[in-house]
Amino acid sequence: MRIHEADDQEAHGIYIRLLRSELTIDTLLELKDIGKQYQRRAALQGVNLSLGRGESITLFGPNGAGKTTLMKIISGLMVPTKGEFLFCGKPASESPLRRETFYLGHKNALYGGLTVLENMDFAQRLHNRRDKGSVEAVLREHGFWERRDDTVRELSQGMKRRLAIARAFVLTPPLLVLDEPFVGLDIKWRRSVLESIKELKQAGAALVLSTHLVDEGYELADRIMFLDKGKALFLKRREDVGIDEIKEMFDGPPAPVVPVC
Repeated sequence: MRIHEADDQEAHGIYIRLLRSELTIDTLLELKDIGKQYQRRAALQGVNLSLGRGESITLFGPNGAGKTTLMKIISGLMVPTKGEFLFCGKPASESPLRRETFYLGHKNALYGGLTVLENMDFAQRLHNRRDKGSVEAVLREHGFWERRDDTVRELSQGMKRRLAIARAFVLTPPLLVLDEPFVGLDIKWRRSVLESIKELKQAGAALVLSTHLVDEGYELADRIMFLDKGKALFLKRREDVGIDEIKEMFDGPPAPVVPVC
């Protein structure tokens, strides 16, 4: 559900201009035989995937499957113990664009004592951006403009989550890594955020998403990876796996491991 149609069009134009002007490499990241070991426990084993500009992968799997570990590795918050990670064709640690990845984990990482507007301005300063027009457009689109002078601690948990996600739309990152982004959102705002993520994809942003909401995750996916016990049971194009199959995998016994494509 869109809030202001004119502001929506303006914000969408901002996303497209920034993303297209700053990113010219089609393949953003490649993971080759990635593993992560915690003492005697393997959190990830032999994960392979690549992600192109404007492409999305949704990670499904039960709790403890390795989804958050994989997303933290992609975001640079964790170092794999095995395998190769390339970002824009270079080792991830050497790629300057790598630092522009937007990661949203289970915590919103907002500053409770700052206002809504100050949080957005601060996020831009951290990423060397100065575009007040995009901040206003995004705050209007996400329903925050009238509350721009309220401190974050005055917001409900659902509004805090929405604001945390809205930061991505003023930073225009080449890669979004979203771990359970819909937590705390009602159906109306879940749909609004989902449509905004689609707009960033259309503008060229790549997306790695993890969610237990199968319908939303399936809708956003170009490809789907199902993880269990640190292993990728499959990596398939969305059209090659039905949504009912995904739901059954959450309810039934683990599926056999098959080669990923």
